[in-house]
Amino acid sequence: MSKRRSNIYKRIFWINSIILIFVIILLNVYFIDKLIKDSRKYEFYINEKVLMDVNEEIYGAYTNSLEIISGIIEDKSLFEDTVRFLNMDTLSYFKYKMDYLYNSKDSHYRGIEIFISKAFDSNEYLDGITLVSPHMNIKSTFNKLGQITTEDASIDELYINGNLKGYISGLNFLSFIREINNPENLNLEGFIITTYNLENLEFIKDRYGDNKRILILDDKGYVVYDSSKYFKYEPYPYLEKVVNNNSSKITLDNDYYISSSLHDGGLRVISMADKLSPEWFYNNITILALFAIVCLVIAQWISYTKLKNFSNRTDNILNAMDEVKQGNLDIKIPVTSHLDEINYISDNFNYMCLELSNYMDKSYKAELNQKKAEITALQSQINPHFLYNTLESIRMKAIYNNDREVGKMLYILATLFRKQLKDKSIVTLDIELDYCKKYIEIFKFRYSDTFKFFIECPDDLKNIEIPKFSLQPIVENYFVHGIRLNATDNFIKIQVSLNENEVWIDVIDNGYGIAEDKRSKINDKLRNQLYEGDSLGIINVHRRIVLEYSELYGISLITNDRKENVIRIKLPCKGV
Repeated sequence: MSKRRSNIYKRIFWINSIILIFVIILLNVYFIDKLIKDSRKYEFYINEKVLMDVNEEIYGAYTNSLEIISGIIEDKSLFEDTVRFLNMDTLSYFKYKMDYLYNSKDSHYRGIEIFISKAFDSNEYLDGITLVSPHMNIKSTFNKLGQITTEDASIDELYINGNLKGYISGLNFLSFIREINNPENLNLEGFIITTYNLENLEFIKDRYGDNKRILILDDKGYVVYDSSKYFKYEPYPYLEKVVNNNSSKITLDNDYYISSSLHDGGLRVISMADKLSPEWFYNNITILALFAIVCLVIAQWISYTKLKNFSNRTDNILNAMDEVKQGNLDIKIPVTSHLDEINYISDNFNYMCLELSNYMDKSYKAELNQKKAEITALQSQINPHFLYNTLESIRMKAIYNNDREVGKMLYILATLFRKQLKDKSIVTLDIELDYCKKYIEIFKFRYSDTFKFFIECPDDLKNIEIPKFSLQPIVENYFVHGIRLNATDNFIKIQVSLNENEVWIDVIDNGYGIAEDKRSKINDKLRNQLYEGDSLGIINVHRRIVLEYSELYGISLITNDRKENVIRIKLPCKGV
């Protein structure tokens, strides 16, 4: 017979290949488009970061100029010295300082010159501070080295349309103009001009990459600062395009992504980034394509290997099914370590074949046991109500004859028999213990005071389920084989306890005991459910428990630390 081959995995492989190629193409298109958009967004984001950093530096310079003029005005002696400097020529001011130092205990003169020399430490861009005297039309410029240059000045240059200019700009510098007013009468005493070097902004361009370009334009559209150093202090030819830019890119002397911001007074900051080059697109698309091809090859190889394995395992199942159809129940499908449905099917198929084979073997034995059961049933057919009524009649006769002890024994026996007739097959432990207690009372009449009987059962376990007459055969076994008739210290105890999810019922006695080899044989019979020889009652109880609750439960024979006989019944914790 030719072996069966599964074809479904071949179809799955080719369908998977077509879908995978299609998905990879779509993903490549998606990622290329996303890469372009993300790159554009990134360039605009960096442009905004550049604008923010440049604006922060300009604002820092502006704030620094305010702090300098505030420092002069708020210090009365410094303000007076500044006014003195503005209204004296250099020689007269120098003579005044000498006279002051001569007449005072100070080691140096604390005036405007000392304040300005310290002011240069407040901002790294500060390049010069100029004091302009409106009374003398002279301006004095201080540099970082402490040098002073003096030249004539025209106050009109500081105003436009009658208003004071906010700033003065030129190539790579920006100067802020502030009036020096007397805080008492607000009279104009002079002007202070703080000049900042814009070449120091080069570090911002270096921070964000070589493709960045920074421009600063004044209110007339002149280029004050160009990080590329292409434009000098001249009109910016593309100002109108930059102002009216509404697209993602703009073409100037090249294609750029542009962002700009406008300050008070017309000062404009422009951040530019080169548009993505064709080489950039080619390199990134090539990388994506190579990555996609590698992923496709790896995915196909993994898919082929896995599907090939599934196909071989499926073929094993198909061939095994053909063998079973031919009547071969000894076939067995190899089970791998994979945790999947094929292993589940294979394992259950093997189990089914084994169970089917066992069933066929046992069916003949079952027929024989059925015939034996039918014979036993015929032999034991007797009217139970007749027996119960007969016991009641005998009991009443005993009471009539004033034999109350026999009457009590008959009452207990009739009660036990009635419970046997009426109670269900599964009862509570409380009912079973009560039945066992009445059963033992009969033996109290027979053996008088030769034994003691104890029951230890927690109240919360009295409602657990137990097959009816599970304890009586075990207790009966003690009185038949275990009790020492020549002793008076006999005892039998029923002890109930909870152990994790199991209820243990230990029947303990100090009788003759069971030899170790015999105990082992009985335990073997219990495990294997062999119904032959002695201890038939215990084995029958064990069988009923196993049939009711599974092979995890049942009866075992052990001894405790005091060498006492223990018959342990394990039950599930049901009914609590």
